[in-house]
Amino acid sequence: MTKIISNLEVTNLIVDHPIGQDNPPLLFPHNDDDSQKPPTQHVLQPSDFDINWQCKLTDTSLDKFIDDGWIIIDKVFEHKALLALQAESGFIDYRDAELTAGIRVSDIRGDRIRWITENFFAGHYYLQSINALAALFNRSLFAGIRHSEAHYACYPVGFGYQWHSDNPAGRDERVISAVFYLNDNWNTHDGGALEIIDKHGVHHNVMPVANRLVIFNSDLPHQVQIAHRQRYSIATWMRRDGLVPFVEGNI
Repeated sequence: MTKIISNLEVTNLIVDHPIGQDNPPLLFPHNDDDSQKPPTQHVLQPSDFDINWQCKLTDTSLDKFIDDGWIIIDKVFEHKALLALQAESGFIDYRDAELTAGIRVSDIRGDRIRWITENFFAGHYYLQSINALAALFNRSLFAGIRHSEAHYACYPVGFGYQWHSDNPAGRDERVISAVFYLNDNWNTHDGGALEIIDKHGVHHNVMPVANRLVIFNSDLPHQVQIAHRQRYSIATWMRRDGLVPFVEGNI
């Protein structure tokens, strides 16, 4: 046995079974039905990611978002789109995440990420859906959102992300944050909950179950608790500043 040192506790890891071999996202049921295979770029269409946000984001939900600062929407995408996002999250090349100052500090955050660009077909379609949601927020709440950004995130076993808000001190470009979850069959003992403090100072623990979108004010404090199983998600921000294309450096 060896140990991974995380920001909150020490978690055992079996040396002979590297992270990801035993617990990648469950992409589809284990059977021989070809119709259940994950869709590829050749068969996936932008329309597969179309969402009627007005039906999912009701007046009651909007009122709750205004009052509490956060909401949950479950069963966001149809099955085909969800499978595509799960498949893409499991096979991309993740890179170490950094803090705002560009410094890698593993005792604060332990996720590995990959920013979504036009090179990720499922992720790109996901962002188009988020932009449609942002347009609804602009119409309903005059949010002033101008564009969205997102990255895939993978938390290895034994890691989380300590308390933070999504706007650095003195900054307010991020208006609304959202996290979309990708792991099937996630249970309480798997850890990895999003703990968020609402506008009233109340703590909430949200389990990262597949096809769930958590939406919250970017200034709300939150943390990712230690994951006891490899955890996949898409971190998303709706911003009020001008669009600055993200360019990844060579590695």
